[in-house]
Amino acid sequence: MSSPLPSPPQQTAPPEVENLKTLRRLIGRFAAYKLAAGIVFALLLVRSGIEILYPLIVSMVVDELVGFEGTGGDLPGGYGAMLVVLAGVIVLRGLGFYASGVLAARVSQDVENRLRSDLFQRVMSLRFTYHDKNRSGATIVRSLRDMEKARHFFREVWFGWLEIMLLVVAVFAASFWIHWSYGLVVFLTFGPGIVGSVVVGRRVAALDRKVSEDYDDVTSALQENVAGARVVRAFGREAQEVRKFGGRMDALSSSWTTLERYWTGTLVLLHHMFNLAVPAVVLVGAWRVTQGAGGVGEVTAVVLYCRTVHHRLRPLTRLVILGQQATASASRVFEVLDEGDSVTPPAKPLALPAARGRLELDGVRFAHVTGPDVLRGVSFDVPAGGSLGIIGPTGAGKSTLVQLLPRFYDPREGTIRLDGIDIRDLDVHELRAAVGLVFQEAFLFSGTVAENVAYGRPGISRTEIERCVKLAAGHAFVSELPEGYETIVGERGVSLSGGQRQRLTIARALALDPRLLIFDDATASVDAVTEKQLFDGIRSAAQGRTTIVISQRVTSVRWCDRIAVLDGGVITAVGSHDELLESSPLYREIHSYQQLTGVMP
Repeated sequence: MSSPLPSPPQQTAPPEVENLKTLRRLIGRFAAYKLAAGIVFALLLVRSGIEILYPLIVSMVVDELVGFEGTGGDLPGGYGAMLVVLAGVIVLRGLGFYASGVLAARVSQDVENRLRSDLFQRVMSLRFTYHDKNRSGATIVRSLRDMEKARHFFREVWFGWLEIMLLVVAVFAASFWIHWSYGLVVFLTFGPGIVGSVVVGRRVAALDRKVSEDYDDVTSALQENVAGARVVRAFGREAQEVRKFGGRMDALSSSWTTLERYWTGTLVLLHHMFNLAVPAVVLVGAWRVTQGAGGVGEVTAVVLYCRTVHHRLRPLTRLVILGQQATASASRVFEVLDEGDSVTPPAKPLALPAARGRLELDGVRFAHVTGPDVLRGVSFDVPAGGSLGIIGPTGAGKSTLVQLLPRFYDPREGTIRLDGIDIRDLDVHELRAAVGLVFQEAFLFSGTVAENVAYGRPGISRTEIERCVKLAAGHAFVSELPEGYETIVGERGVSLSGGQRQRLTIARALALDPRLLIFDDATASVDAVTEKQLFDGIRSAAQGRTTIVISQRVTSVRWCDRIAVLDGGVITAVGSHDELLESSPLYREIHSYQQLTGVMP
């Protein structure tokens, strides 16, 4: 029966040199579990020894029977003992398969889990510059699909290769030990076949990748046409899109046909060639019998060796394909692990003084990896307990400025100080515990209301959780939920309105008890009525805390002690609401436009 076709999609393998490097690193992952891995290797050796011993005992039994043939009477006295030994070897072989299989699965799972954990921890520690360069979707694919493929190396490929290698070497040695002629026949029959299986396996892996690429093209065309169905019909392009899709289907069909020819033709023929070993061994055995040196027993032993090797070689091609896929995927996983773009901790971190909250920026300049400066010499000073609103048009650098404060990024030039200490001299965990952030997207995790509020401080009391929610003007609606604070809000809080979710994110920031509270366009996605309700909570929460409010709306910043106007990465004016109406043309323009469009009352 032909082997089943593999399912797309697969991934393109890296260059050969990188393959070998990745292969060494994958094998090196077993070093942390070398004792257990060593036991598995020892069990595989024992299994190989039993596989060699079994045909030898069978050959002795056969020779004994042949010698007794036609004589009649009772069987030889040692015959029963040989059958007992043979049964014992069969039982030992089964136990060896069970023990090595169970332990190999356990070791492989541990190695796989360790790699998954290392990958997750690495992604969590990377700067946002990495995520800027790699879309979140690509990171998820690397974490899921690539790990799913890489795990096959630990679960099947490595120990599968070891088992085949040990058994083949043992069979060759045993065949040569019985007589060099048997060893030569076995080697000449199976040696080229093994090489051919590896070569064909690599060719099948390449064809499999081509099928994957064509499959992705078909899927992409289908998704685009479903998503853009109205556009296609509006421009009358149905016939052209059908032809385009048909062309991609033809390419996929051609790739599958070529791959199927290898699976159902070349590989099947290759494996059938292994069967030639049996008549070749029988022929050599007949020659030895004519020379008066051989016997039926030794022929039986070598035939059993051939059948054993043939059986073990069946998954070889599959292991080659899985190995290439695993190596290709693992190389991308290692790219993340080797990524050096993480926050550099200070050699001797300083401790923040008793809670105050003064924030100073001095000549801060920042640019993303590619592109011009987003911030150009930004300087300001917010006293402890004070509030500063930052307003400006889209693309002025407001959100970028906010993300420098918890060290999501580091400035290219200039200094940011919290209570007189350069934030680069602080332990990053202590810094982020001192900064409470509320983003525009009100993200909530799947869990209860209480768990979401206590996300940054899991050990805080229910009383403290309720106090923070009350400060964020959310206690009333939480009390009306079916289970109150124990209500499961679901992924991203889908069971709540936008304003309700945002109140909980404010409470989550307050639960940290931060000295610096930052609102990054936190009311941009809510209506004017909800915004007013939110800022009632925000103003209560800001009492006694240094507060930074980023917004495009005048209503969101006008209550702050001072307002900074940011335009093109430069602060062009600072003052109160009334002062800026007099001194800043841009602020006056924003104010007038929002009055005209009804954004402001």
